[in-house]
Amino acid sequence: MVVKPAEFETELIDSVCARIQERLAGGQAEGCEAFVRQYYHWVPPEDLMGRSSIDLYGAALAQWNLAQQRMPGTANVRVYNPDFEHNGWRSTHTVVEIISEDMPFLVDSLGMELARDGYGIHLMIHPVISVRRDEAGELVQILAPGSDAPGAIAESFAHIEIDRETDAERLAALL
Repeated sequence: MVVKPAEFETELIDSVCARIQERLAGGQAEGCEAFVRQYYHWVPPEDLMGRSSIDLYGAALAQWNLAQQRMPGTANVRVYNPDFEHNGWRSTHTVVEIISEDMPFLVDSLGMELARDGYGIHLMIHPVISVRRDEAGELVQILAPGSDAPGAIAESFAHIEIDRETDAERLAALL
């Protein structure tokens, strides 16, 4: 039986969401599932083929956790080499995660800077998701796509997998 990319994507994302429902408590699971469905929505299915639901779950959960607190005007940035033992998922690439207010040319600028530093890009996930945060910057709600609800903030969630970098100084320079 041949599986079409759209069917594959639906099945894979559903399996990631099922894992969320199993492992996260109540309201946290609901918010994370809403996040995951928007996070992976525009990723071409062929970019996800060959990846396990565990790794997709771990990558999305890492970005979800990074998003839990962010003050306006700041960016949350994390650069690491995920492995199952420390991160609960793995990748053969170095991962750069960035969460910030959405702004023009952000993704293009990130890609150009990484290329200028000599890194090949293997995967780039970069949805813009509307969120609501409280005064302390805590994530309160994932809003429906395109929401213009009071207090909505359009945030860019970038997950970029680049050539594996093991040199500690070069990893630090990516921050």
